[in-house]
Amino acid sequence: MKTLACVALLMIGGCSQFGGGANGAAIGGGIGALAGQAIGGNTTSTLIGAGVGALGGMIVGDEIERQDQLKREYERQQSQANGYTTRTTNTRVILNPDGTYTRTGTETTESTVRTPGYSGLPY
Repeated sequence: MKTLACVALLMIGGCSQFGGGANGAAIGGGIGALAGQAIGGNTTSTLIGAGVGALGGMIVGDEIERQDQLKREYERQQSQANGYTTRTTNTRVILNPDGTYTRTGTETTESTVRTPGYSGLPY
């Protein structure tokens, strides 16, 4: 039993350089082998436990890696600017003799959307 536990731990540690499904399969296989041995107490139970654990660990490891990739992609998109707004004002203000002023010229606002959800500044 001690030998099997040592082999399982070495298997788990040795596969930590791999990601996702391979790492999950190694961990699941090691845990499944230990559980199979503890439940059945024979080689057949150990092998069945290792197989079931490896399959389950691979599925869980792949899903965790997929979620990590989605999170990294989301964070990458959020780190980029959602868009920008440029306001160009070309106006001339004239002070009249009576104390009032007259404004002439143009004002333009341009918004560019890079990702969905950016509506720009209000006009």
